[in-house]
Amino acid sequence: MDVLTDDHEREQVVRNWWHENWLSLTVGVVIAIGGMVGYRYYQDHKTTQAQEYAYQMSAIQTKLTIEPTKALEQASSFIKEHEDIYGSLLSLDVAAVQTNEGKYDEALKSVDFAIENGGKLVAPNATLVKAHILTQSQKYDEAVVLLEGLTQDAYAVEKQELLGDIYLLQGKKDLASKAYQEAISICEQKNIAITSVLQIKADSLIAEGQTPAFERALKLEEKIAASATKIKK
Repeated sequence: MDVLTDDHEREQVVRNWWHENWLSLTVGVVIAIGGMVGYRYYQDHKTTQAQEYAYQMSAIQTKLTIEPTKALEQASSFIKEHEDIYGSLLSLDVAAVQTNEGKYDEALKSVDFAIENGGKLVAPNATLVKAHILTQSQKYDEAVVLLEGLTQDAYAVEKQELLGDIYLLQGKKDLASKAYQEAISICEQKNIAITSVLQIKADSLIAEGQTPAFERALKLEEKIAASATKIKK
């Protein structure tokens, strides 16, 4: 595996990866949460109303994907009428559009809406999204403070990896390495596969005597495979 040794090169890799991937990752999480919400409310006595809201939200989400600028007005109207989980999910999609257009202040307001109205299911993810936007707008210290307050265990890996990205962009290589290593350790503890991107980031800052991330990832994959085999038996 190639190891990045030049400081500028390391920083540029992180910036490029962020620009190309953060939106798709965020939308993916939003879609997944949307599915969970739909299922939960489907089991509830308010099934019909919930299905209607979910359908409206999904239709607007699709429009935002196809013609984001034109769909923003419709999305804003829906959000004003839904200070709930549906409006919160849609506000994250709106924030993604606004961030792509470089409207960071507007995007942060959209995310704050999700944090305030999304409840325990949406608020932690919205907090992570807000940290991404703050980082995009180079408000690194604010992003770090926000992430330090994110205590939900389900987002521990993402939290540490993002902290590593921020520290690297600030030129704090030791802190960045520590955060990446912590993210990998959490993956190992939870039997979560270590992504290739996280491996590259960690190995780009590897210290003497540390086990390369790609070796730890291979070992973890074997452990996960062995556990899956036992379950099947």
